[in-house]
Amino acid sequence: MKYIIMLLPALLVAQISFTEHIIDPEFERAFAVFAIDLDDDNDVDVLGTKGLTGKFTWWENDGYQNFIPHLIDSGFTAGTSVFAIDVEPDGDIDILGTYKVPGLEAVGWWENDGNENFTRHDIDSSFTNPYSAFGIDMDDDSDIDILAVAFDDDDITWWENDGSENFTEHTIRGDYDGAYSVYACDADGDLDIDVFGAAYMGNVITWWENDGSENFTEHPLGGFAGAADVYAIDVEPDGDIDVIGCAYLDDDVFWLENGVILHYIEQEFEGAWSIFAIDLDQDTDIDILGAAAVDDDLTWWENDGSENFIRHDINDNLDDVVAVYAADVDSDTDIDVLSAAREPDDITWWENDLLVGIGKGFSKPITHHEFGPTIFTGPLQLPEGKTCKVYDISGRTVEPTTLAPGVYFLEIDGNITQKVVKVR
Repeated sequence: MKYIIMLLPALLVAQISFTEHIIDPEFERAFAVFAIDLDDDNDVDVLGTKGLTGKFTWWENDGYQNFIPHLIDSGFTAGTSVFAIDVEPDGDIDILGTYKVPGLEAVGWWENDGNENFTRHDIDSSFTNPYSAFGIDMDDDSDIDILAVAFDDDDITWWENDGSENFTEHTIRGDYDGAYSVYACDADGDLDIDVFGAAYMGNVITWWENDGSENFTEHPLGGFAGAADVYAIDVEPDGDIDVIGCAYLDDDVFWLENGVILHYIEQEFEGAWSIFAIDLDQDTDIDILGAAAVDDDLTWWENDGSENFIRHDINDNLDDVVAVYAADVDSDTDIDVLSAAREPDDITWWENDLLVGIGKGFSKPITHHEFGPTIFTGPLQLPEGKTCKVYDISGRTVEPTTLAPGVYFLEIDGNITQKVVKVR
């Protein structure tokens, strides 16, 4: 039997460094970024839009993170958001966006013909100063509805898809002053989709509770000067949805526990513009990412497992960075970061070089067993007739039947035998 001697720490430490890869260095006034497998070839592609000249572009990942640009649409004075989802659904990924040109301030979608040729359809062509397109099935009828906000019209709106991509407008609120960001998910566990908004001029983050028939009850969640972005996810996780937001004028990044208890993550993040949340260090809790346009900071805050957040700057000199997103760009099972920055005109991905560090611990033999794959999906298959334990990368014992995507270590009959990675 082979033995590999290693230090098994009392606490395994996740250490992250990021390597910068500029996808497009001349994407003038880059304003928004998104990532998804657009062409169904099992790697992650990147989408972006310009705040000046208004081009919408996608960059095809060749599988080796060489990115080939493809123009989606152009001729706008500004593109203000981009999102991607299968709208119809017909098995391919379509694109949503908000855009402006004299005589047209619109929310729209680009239909993918299956070969990444895109046809634009304007959903609303008089939605003044639009931002933050988002797609989700609002009414549980198996097609994708669209949400967006209008800064000048003060509207937060959803458009109902009739199943043939004819869209009916429903205004959630028509006086949401300086509406700037929208997000939607089932916030209260009642199997319908609720809506969250950020109003820049109204200085407020809001939750609209869906009664199941798309009638919405408004719940203001707090006052934040220059509220710029909102997101919702179970931060702890404890089974309920928390709200994350940022405020440009207050320079704040914060989370609202169960939408109620305010916790500040950072109060000196000058020009806080964009936030995102995901388990970045694979320790089964949710970390926060942010972009600060005035401070020029692209930052992540590490959750220590007790919702104490430790700041790490990915880049503290990224001029006028206005958008952040995260996805596994290079298919190596860790989460990479993407950004859009207006002054360098860059769309960039930041490669996560996640290392599981060795803390103070003890020596223990690791025996090599070939009982299963290193990378797996679905339930973890453990050998029968053995005493098995599973540890996460912080050294905590976890229940093997409820594993989230991440990195784990297996103990079989008292010996640490294998590292495994659950990808979904």
